[in-house]
Amino acid sequence: MTTTSTALLPLLQQVLLEGGIACRVDGGALLLDSGLRLTPHAMAAHARDNGGWQTSTVIEVVHPTLFADGLFEYQHANGADEAASLQAGFQAWARVDLATLQTAVGAEDAQGLPMMGMTYPASDDSEEHERTVVLGPLAHYRAQEVDASTCSEDDHGSCPCCLFTRSMDAFDELLKARQFLAIRLFASRDADGQCEADCRVNGHDFAPALPLLRAYAAGWPQAGLEFRKQYVVIRTGSPG
Repeated sequence: MTTTSTALLPLLQQVLLEGGIACRVDGGALLLDSGLRLTPHAMAAHARDNGGWQTSTVIEVVHPTLFADGLFEYQHANGADEAASLQAGFQAWARVDLATLQTAVGAEDAQGLPMMGMTYPASDDSEEHERTVVLGPLAHYRAQEVDASTCSEDDHGSCPCCLFTRSMDAFDELLKARQFLAIRLFASRDADGQCEADCRVNGHDFAPALPLLRAYAAGWPQAGLEFRKQYVVIRTGSPG
């Protein structure tokens, strides 16, 4: 590894400023107007045998009231050189993860991402409360076009809610609680029908969702290699 965690801070700041996101250096982190505090960490960087570089970083995010204990997410990227690879990873993170988090914390310049409201009735040990699900941009790749006439009514293609709603039973206990949740969802199916899945909650692996995500992928119309990936954030309170 050649780039230190300290050296990542100005690069992340550059990416955010170029994307129109105001931020300033505050100690070893970047502070946004929304209250989010970002700390990048270097993980790995190496030259590839066939040219170019591959890098891995982690961005830790803290909000003073909504998630003071912080959450994190990995950025894996490739580029012509180390700096280009790091920049690509940060740009992708800002475009998807940060945009979703900014919406969830109520940033003034947040994108108008779709939301879902959920109400949980009072129980013996808790009062009625609402939860808001912020659906981040959906990354959807299909190697082949699909004949719409062969699609079932259950397949909604690039619908922004299905990846979450088809796996939400796995998050039932977490949803009923009041914890701030940032969920990474991934499902894929290859040309041979082999299904794979990955899920992380606040940066940590979350195995209970994997069978549901694989089952969802198994029902997609045949399109060769296909994957769907999304970042979903859940907070207490109503969408309004």
